[in-house]
Amino acid sequence: MRDIRENFEIISTLMDYREEDWSILQEEAEKISHWSPELVKVFYDTLYGYDKTRAVFHEGERPKVEKTLSEWLLSLAAGTKEMDFWEHQWVIALLHIKREVRNIYVLGMMNRLQQILLEKCMETYDDRQRGMQVYLALLRISGVISALIAECYTQLQEDITEEGLSMAGLNPGLIRRIRENQINKMLASLN
Repeated sequence: MRDIRENFEIISTLMDYREEDWSILQEEAEKISHWSPELVKVFYDTLYGYDKTRAVFHEGERPKVEKTLSEWLLSLAAGTKEMDFWEHQWVIALLHIKREVRNIYVLGMMNRLQQILLEKCMETYDDRQRGMQVYLALLRISGVISALIAECYTQLQEDITEEGLSMAGLNPGLIRRIRENQINKMLASLN
């Protein structure tokens, strides 16, 4: 597995990720755990309710994937995470890629979860400032996760392409020229 430390450093800086986010979630773990069943239901009702996303699932596996998501959601409120947590998100990305789950599905559903988390924070906390703290902690952490997963997709494509070109005896710089030509053609077609 690639060392994701550089990717984590980049995205955590851009998203203003803070280690204290974990403390906030740990303090609110009981409340967050009560949200899990609803989050899981909306998540999988959405995926199973749409033909394109339903196609990535195998017959009869919904209870298993619901359990996995529920455990993942609860792990967010379990406390401070070290680099192994972020590396595990990379593994999750690889499993999604292996299953041919498109990045647009992953990013779309993470956004959907973020929307529901905002709603839950607004409903749960009379103290709006605390609700905002909890939501922003969840938003930053889930945002870092989304970015790491997206970058895994990108890096895997680049690795596959470079390895394929090398095996064919071609210079990997060729793909950059092809990409640039394709982008130029697409931009020219917009005019």
